[in-house]
Amino acid sequence: MKKSSILIIILLVFNFQFFAQKLVILHTNDMHSKLTGFGPEASYTPLVDDDDKTLGGFARLATVVNEEKAKNGDAVIVCDAGDFLMGTIFQSLEPESGFQLNLMKSIGYDVITLGNHEFDFGPQNIANVINNAIKIGGIPQIVSSELIFSDTDKRDDDLQKLYAENYIKPYTVIERNGLKIGFFGLLGEEAQMVTQAAVPVQFKDVVKTAKSITKILREDEKVDIIICLSHSGVYADDEGVMYGEDIDLAKKVSDIDIIISGHTHVPTYKYIQQGKTIIVQTGSYLKNLGRLEINYENGTVSVTDFHLIKMNDDIKGDEKVNQAIEQYKKKVDEKFFSPYNLSYSKPVCETNFDLVQGYFKEKKPSSIGNLITDAIRYYVDNFSTGTDIVLEAQGTIRESFLTGEITPADIFRVTPLGFGNNDLLGYSLAKVYIYGREIKKLGELSIFAGKPGEDSYLYYNGVEFTYNPKGGFLNKVVKIELNGKEIDFSKKNKTLYSLTANRYLLGFVEEVKKMSHGLVKIYPKDSEGNHITNIDDFILDFDKNKDGVQEGKEWLAIIEFMRQFEDSDKDGLPEIPENYKTFKNPFVVK
Repeated sequence: MKKSSILIIILLVFNFQFFAQKLVILHTNDMHSKLTGFGPEASYTPLVDDDDKTLGGFARLATVVNEEKAKNGDAVIVCDAGDFLMGTIFQSLEPESGFQLNLMKSIGYDVITLGNHEFDFGPQNIANVINNAIKIGGIPQIVSSELIFSDTDKRDDDLQKLYAENYIKPYTVIERNGLKIGFFGLLGEEAQMVTQAAVPVQFKDVVKTAKSITKILREDEKVDIIICLSHSGVYADDEGVMYGEDIDLAKKVSDIDIIISGHTHVPTYKYIQQGKTIIVQTGSYLKNLGRLEINYENGTVSVTDFHLIKMNDDIKGDEKVNQAIEQYKKKVDEKFFSPYNLSYSKPVCETNFDLVQGYFKEKKPSSIGNLITDAIRYYVDNFSTGTDIVLEAQGTIRESFLTGEITPADIFRVTPLGFGNNDLLGYSLAKVYIYGREIKKLGELSIFAGKPGEDSYLYYNGVEFTYNPKGGFLNKVVKIELNGKEIDFSKKNKTLYSLTANRYLLGFVEEVKKMSHGLVKIYPKDSEGNHITNIDDFILDFDKNKDGVQEGKEWLAIIEFMRQFEDSDKDGLPEIPENYKTFKNPFVVK
C-alpha cells in the first residue's frame, strides 16, 4: 500500500475520532395544546406581521424548525419533555382524532415523553390519541421508561399494546451527524403524585430507572450521548439559585449528558451545569423554543450556544400548518361550543387590564382567583342549589386574561383541566359539607402552608378569616365570617356548611390528613353529616328539567358570570369590572 493511502486512512480515522461533531437540539416542554399560542385568541395572526402580542403557536414553531433544518441539516434533533396535551379546547377531540400528535410528527419532532397531564383522560384515552395519530400519518417516537402495567386490570391494555409494539419505548437510539444519541423519558416524583387518572398504570422509581437505562445505553447500545427527557423540573429561589428534581437527578445519575426538563414551567435563560450534566427548560406554553447547540469531541459534550427563542410576531407562521389548525378549529367549534350558542372566536367579554395567573416571581396571589371563585358562586347560586363557600386552587388556573377581547377559547384555557362523567371537558363542580371547626382547619392550613404562587395555594369565596400571626401552631384563626355573619367554630356547633369546588380539588380535601401527617383532619360529608366515600356522587346538577345530572364546569361558570357584567362603553361587550384589578384577601390580620 502506498504511503499516501496509509496517510489518508490515518487522517480519516483521526478526524472520525477527534473532529468535533455538532448537534442542534430544539426542545419544548409543557406546550399544553397551545396550538394557537399563549394570549388573547382574537389577536393571534401568525401569517401577518401586525405586532400581535400572542406568543407561541404551532405555525411559528414549524417555521423555526424548518429554518434550523435548512441551515443545519442532519445535525438537528427536535424533542419534547411532556405535557404536550391538555390546556386548550383543542384537547377535546384528541382521543378521536390524534391531530396534535400527528401534527408534531409532521413539524419534525423526533422524540417525546409523556407528562402527568397526558394521563388526565386515563390510559385508555391516551392510547386512543396515539392510535388515531398513527392512523392519520404517524407519531414521534415516545419514550417513557417507568411504566408499570397491570396484569389484571384491562383499562391499560391498549396502552400496554402500544408499548409492546414499540410506539412507546423505555429508550430509543437515533443517529444524527455521525453520532449515536440515546433518549429515555422520566416522570418525576411530584408529577407521579398528580396522575390519579393514570390508574391502573403505576410508575417505577425515578433514580433506579435512570441508572438502569443509562447503563444499558452506555454499555449495550454504545451511544455517544445520553439525553433524558425528564418531566420533573427545576425551580429558582429568591436569589435565582436553581434547585429541583432534575438537578438532584443529575447528582445521583452522573452518566446523563443532557436533561431536557419540564413540568415546573420555569425557563432556564442560561443552561444549568450539574457535574457533566447540562439541564435546560423553556418555561411553558411554547412562549419560548429552546435551542441547545453542542459539540461532541473526544467523548466529551460541550455547549457552544444555548438560548431561548422567543416565539413572537417576528416569526411568520407556516401557512400549511396554520391552515390545518384552522380546519381543526372548525371541528372543535362545531362539537363543543355550538351546542351552548357559543363560537370559538366570538368574544363574550373584554378587559382593559391584565388578570395574570400565578405571580411565581413576586409570590403574590392573583385577582384572577377572585374572579373565578366569584364566577363559581354566581353560577351555583343562580343555576343550581347554592353554596356557602367556594374553593379554587392556584394549580388548576392555567392561563391569564390579558387586555383585550376574551373569547370562549380564552376562557376555557384558564380552567381547562379534567373531565367529568359526560362528554363536556373540564372538572365537574361538586358540593360537600363540613363543620365550622373544619373550615377553621382549612384556614389554618392556608396560613401555615399556603404559599402564593404555588399550586396548593387556595382562593376562597364566601368566607373571611381573622387571624393573629402570633398565635400558636395551627391556632391562629380567631374569627370566621361566612357571607358577613360570624360563625361558631367550636366542637359544640354541629351546623354543616356547604363547600363547592371542582371535583379534582374536593378529592384532595380528605387527603389533607395524609399531607399534614395527621395534624389536620377534614372529612367531606353529605347534607346529613354522613362521611362521603365517593365525590362523584355529589356532582352538582345544573338543569333539573333534563334527565340525569347536567354537570357544570368552571369555564361555563366564568362565561355566565362575564355575561352579566356591564357594557359601560356600549360596544356590545361587557367589561371585567375595575375591582378585579387588585386581589381581595380573605385573611385579615387582627
